[in-house]
Amino acid sequence: MRSINKNMQRPMFKKSRSSSSSTIKLFPKNLLVKIVASVASHSFIDLHNVKKSCKDLLEAAEDNYVFRRVSLDKLFHPKRCKENQNTKSLYREGLRECLGNENAEGLRLLDMAAKKGHKEAKYVYNMILLCSSRQDKKLIELGLRHLRFLRESKCVVRTRKKVEEFVRIIMVNRKLPLCPFKSTCKEWRVKKGRWTLHDDDNDDIIILLLTCVNIVYGITS
Repeated sequence: MRSINKNMQRPMFKKSRSSSSSTIKLFPKNLLVKIVASVASHSFIDLHNVKKSCKDLLEAAEDNYVFRRVSLDKLFHPKRCKENQNTKSLYREGLRECLGNENAEGLRLLDMAAKKGHKEAKYVYNMILLCSSRQDKKLIELGLRHLRFLRESKCVVRTRKKVEEFVRIIMVNRKLPLCPFKSTCKEWRVKKGRWTLHDDDNDDIIILLLTCVNIVYGITS
């Protein structure tokens, strides 16, 4: 009786697998690409598993849109992601270039990532613009726009911490001053050449910083 049950189960399994494959073929290619891209944005490992599941999903995973969305935590194709303007890749490569080589290419990559909405890129690019463009009000205003975006998203402190973590990884034991000015706003302190927020739980204090920056640079917002 057991052998009969086993024989009955085998064709059912094959039929079920064949049915799943046929169902996937009913989806248009662009929808499959979006589904795979959503998976890729959360986990490279999950993307790898999706690619192994069937031929249709494997082909969808090779679309350039997927490479723009893929998570870089365990990525093996950073060059292609950069070529397809993946924001995480642009940010990380841009920051490496700025800190390691201090060249204009790094700023260009950070600018691209910031314009695409990458929060850490907005934070870094904002700080660079505010601290190096005192004579160019257009660049200062651009930096302030990025900072306002982060303030309105209630993520300035959290974003800054992420930047600091990444900087520690790529520039071990090197102190990087974000701003040369020692006079600070309420709740802000300069410690070892770096800006630090005294109360990390209060993101609203950024309003005071924006007010001070506007006064220093003569900008009305």
